[in-house]
Amino acid sequence: MSTLEKTSESNLLEKPPSSGMNSIQSEAFKRSLLWHGILFCTLGFILGLLIPLYANPRAGLAAHALSITQGMFLAIIGLSYPYLKLPLWIARASFWSFLISAYIGVIGQILAAAFALVRIFPMTGQGLPEGPAWLETAVEIPTKVMTTFLLLACFVILYGLRQTKSGSASPEESI
Repeated sequence: MSTLEKTSESNLLEKPPSSGMNSIQSEAFKRSLLWHGILFCTLGFILGLLIPLYANPRAGLAAHALSITQGMFLAIIGLSYPYLKLPLWIARASFWSFLISAYIGVIGQILAAAFALVRIFPMTGQGLPEGPAWLETAVEIPTKVMTTFLLLACFVILYGLRQTKSGSASPEESI
């Protein structure tokens, strides 16, 4: 059997290319999450300057801290994207879950600071009267729903970072 016949047979036996992320796609996700992470940190620093102006300064402090924390979290998740072993559609879904969850969480906390919302943020709204019912509900529902999506996306990232047999390093290569 010639070498050409062997290679054509081995190509037929190999699995078809996976629909996983390629390096260009993972770099695009990484760059976008890093950009949004830095944006959130910048927004957090600006929110810190505005704390005395809020109807609820404790919620303003929480918005400041949450924005900076979300920014660092998005940047760290972005740095992990090149290492993920996930199909493209799952990587894309988790990307959007992280991004939308971060925006909804920070916007909800800013609204809580500006309008003294207390129902979903009882620690920062302690001692304050409840805000308008429609606004409390409008902030509460998306915040709770997106918290679920954020947790699911975290589990997806943990799954994507798993060690696989084909991708495992030999003991000599490991640290």
